[in-house]
Amino acid sequence: MSIRIRATISVLIGATLLGSMGAWGRAVYRFEGDPMVVVTWRALIGVAVLAAVLAATRPALLRISLPAVPFFLAYGFFGVTLNFWAYFSAVKYTTLAVAITLLYVYPMFVTLFSALVLGERLTRAKLAAAGLTVLGSALVAQIHEAEFLRLNLRGIVFGLATSLSMAAYSILGKQAVARYAPWTVVLYAFAGGALFLVLGSGGGLAAAWTYPSEAWLWIVGLALIPSLGGYALFTFGLRDLPASQVSIIATWEVVTAALFGWFAFGEHLTAAQLLGAALVCAGIAWIQQAKA
Repeated sequence: MSIRIRATISVLIGATLLGSMGAWGRAVYRFEGDPMVVVTWRALIGVAVLAAVLAATRPALLRISLPAVPFFLAYGFFGVTLNFWAYFSAVKYTTLAVAITLLYVYPMFVTLFSALVLGERLTRAKLAAAGLTVLGSALVAQIHEAEFLRLNLRGIVFGLATSLSMAAYSILGKQAVARYAPWTVVLYAFAGGALFLVLGSGGGLAAAWTYPSEAWLWIVGLALIPSLGGYALFTFGLRDLPASQVSIIATWEVVTAALFGWFAFGEHLTAAQLLGAALVCAGIAWIQQAKA
């Protein structure tokens, strides 16, 4: 199996895990958990478990240079902390459909920024593939049924901030894997993100101790499977593929999120959503033919 195919499979599996995050979140929020508190504990648990595993198996991967600390703090803030805060703010001020659609504009941002920052080739095939996945994601998110009266300036700004933070995760991640192993990159991106999430949560973290044990099982699962597993596989893809290609393939996440809603919660998939899923798949297939 070629490196390119292996990396593509890695990103697709990672996107599938990330697409299941909504289902995990629903399980946690049945216990009326605060989203900010849950996501902060999710990051902390991910950091603790990954650090412990690496310390026991590959301690060399725990080492980074002192000059790299500011980089990973910025990576964690822009790629993890800002992403969560901006996304939930977008949902607060506009509709879920609009927030998701604005989030999945990020492959277009990555395609453009990777050409400017990373020196990747900007081709018509890449732009066309990114455009297909953006359109397909919008249809899967049911943008056509959005309550447009809630499409206000604050919602748009936060939605675009979410998209830009995902683009930052991709661009900074591509730079990081050029120097460090993917597991090291994920560990310190999560650590930087967790630090700012803790600072933002204040004393609210203690409220989680009142959650029942079943809620904690779901939180741990959320931290390890869709979060740590999904981001790790995404980052492994960044090591071997152009950032623009990884971001386009990763839009498979929005399709799997809809499929999880169908299988797990009996949510109905409309013809427009199925068309959107087909467009995402077409964009992913198209990018496989594009030159790096």
